[in-house]
Amino acid sequence: MRTLSLTLLLCSLLLSCATRYSDQISFLDGDRYNRANIHTYPTRIDAIDGNSTFARENPVRIEPGDHVVRIVTAPTAGFSSAESHDLKLTIEPCKRYYIVASRENRLMQEWVPMVEQVVPQGGKGCPSQG
Repeated sequence: MRTLSLTLLLCSLLLSCATRYSDQISFLDGDRYNRANIHTYPTRIDAIDGNSTFARENPVRIEPGDHVVRIVTAPTAGFSSAESHDLKLTIEPCKRYYIVASRENRLMQEWVPMVEQVVPQGGKGCPSQG
């Protein structure tokens, strides 16, 4: 009986932590869309509205609306830690946002977050792309 109670408690805790998303979810992607641009670098979505994301989660799900996204990128050679930047975005439903770091050259540590590309993203509640 005690094991059953503990199991039910654990299941209810796990279910309460689950996030529900709308049918018109969008995605933030830290990969580069256009690999020919030598001044852009991949990023990692570190937090959305102050809530941390999973370390290896890419792309990251996001609800449509206004958000503040914290982004990090790998440091350049000679630097040991990366700095983060916040980016204010208005997310539209059913889109994938490719967010990259833009540097003037590969030796500079300073960078600016940039939405490189926005593409339609199909989903359960999204209009068909065909």
